Amino acid sequence: MRTVKMLCLIAMICSAGLTSGEQKKPPVQGHPGANVTPRQAERNKVPVRQLYEEMFSHGRYELQNQVFASRCPVHFGGRNVRLEGAVAEGKGWRSAAPDLRMTINEITVKGDMVTAVWTATGTHTGHGHGLKPTGRRISLHGRSQFRVANGKIVEAWNEEYRDELFKQLGVPKPIAMLFEAADNLVSAMSWALPDRLYYAFR
Repeated sequence: MRTVKMLCLIAMICSAGLTSGEQKKPPVQGHPGANVTPRQAERNKVPVRQLYEEMFSHGRYELQNQVFASRCPVHFGGRNVRLEGAVAEGKGWRSAAPDLRMTINEITVKGDMVTAVWTATGTHTGHGHGLKPTGRRISLHGRSQFRVANGKIVEAWNEEYRDELFKQLGVPKPIAMLFEAADNLVSAMSWALPDRLYYAFR
């Protein structure tokens, strides 16, 4: 009986891992029925601007519940993570680069979808994510999309950034792969784990 339970648990974890590995792409256009007025389009930009200008650039993570809907799924390329995991990831990189600044270069709205083209800059002087400070400058460029409803982000899609970041920091490939494998495992398991156990891993 114990063997059967163990096999079921392994199957659940593997299933979660396979689901997590699939790249989920945002819809090409806004959500059906999401025609918005110019005024509403400007309102939809507000939580996205708060995310970059307040949370990321000034470390105001207390705004999380104001910016995001609860249980908002976040996607990074092929990684699908819980909101809490994504926020923890952002906090870790801010610890690694305390002078981190994220600038929105372009922001557009189509229906309930907001697209931001951004630049992130900083200096690796901290110990975030267990990496020793290198003193190197970081400069990343990316594009993210957000579905906004009732003034909050309800789903987010980001390009994967870690390979380029590790390259700029001079992280050896085996270490980068080990880091990603461990993080991907926790992310994959998160969808099958109870909340309390998931937060213990984080």
